[in-house]
Amino acid sequence: MITKLKLYNFRSYSLHEVDFNSSGTVIVGPNGTGKTNLLEAIYTALRGSSFRGSLGDCMKFDMEQTIVHLEGSFGSRRLKLARSNDKISKEFILNDNKSKVLSRKNRLPVVLFEPSELRLISSSPSRRRDFLDGLLSRLDPKYDTALRAFSRALLQRNELLKHPQENSQSWRNNLFAWDIKFVQYAALVCRQRTNFLLKHESAIKNLYESLAGQPTALSIEYSASAHLQTYEQSLLDRLSKSREYETKTGFTSVGPQREDFTIFLHNQPAVKVASRGEMRTIMLAFKLLELDLQTSINNAKPLILLDDVFSELDASREKLLQETIQNHQFIVTTTDSRHQADGCLIIYTK
Repeated sequence: MITKLKLYNFRSYSLHEVDFNSSGTVIVGPNGTGKTNLLEAIYTALRGSSFRGSLGDCMKFDMEQTIVHLEGSFGSRRLKLARSNDKISKEFILNDNKSKVLSRKNRLPVVLFEPSELRLISSSPSRRRDFLDGLLSRLDPKYDTALRAFSRALLQRNELLKHPQENSQSWRNNLFAWDIKFVQYAALVCRQRTNFLLKHESAIKNLYESLAGQPTALSIEYSASAHLQTYEQSLLDRLSKSREYETKTGFTSVGPQREDFTIFLHNQPAVKVASRGEMRTIMLAFKLLELDLQTSINNAKPLILLDDVFSELDASREKLLQETIQNHQFIVTTTDSRHQADGCLIIYTK
């Protein structure tokens, strides 16, 4: 549970302090008054990163230092950002213990609802991949490690492809070595993405039906680059066949960085047949699944941050979401003060 936030030169805030209710807090104000900045500050202190960009972007323009101080049942934690010669340094202070990074064991559980995620179904494959990868990384440290290793292998492979030396045995050997690493990490990423969606498909369907208030045919299909049982060898063969094309473009043409998943509603791709409300309900089901899994994994209720999400929902879905989160501490931003529950603390921004 969090109780107090203090900010110094964070985004639009020069100096600001706010207290939070142990159950729910509603931050009300027009667009552009810094509501999302408050959620971002809380998120950075609890998770060690921003959901809107780099930590350097959080610093108030032309300021040399930014401080986020958060208090709660965990004690206190502070993030210090300093700018010197266009370089940003960071320091986390947890109950007087200092570190340059926030280790995974010190990241506290948070489930963030933001409007852009509710529109993901109709968005690009890359944004859907980022959404799925972010979800899995928050839930499973092994997946986070595999994804980072895969990203490094992809980067190294692409660097070689951008500077081809087909007549150099050394270059060919180096590329083949990265091909092997790439397919190994790619297989880990692909299999964990696929297994996660298969394992939780029924839970997502049930959550959707609960929000929609009616039985619904819903399924999820992950589109892998190759069959899972022969993924490594099949992907290696495809890389070999694509060598000429890839050396011309300078990019790896197949693998998890190009894969996608499709959600089917009423046995049709949701992107083609789902209404706006249905699309948002599907993504809400994903977020509520994360809420359940985070609670189970951490044996504690995560903090819930909702950034102007209610404006995306109709009255019935809004009511069901409010009922779902009422047993957690939550912080809501909204332009409409009607979006509140009994006992909530109301904060107004100007």
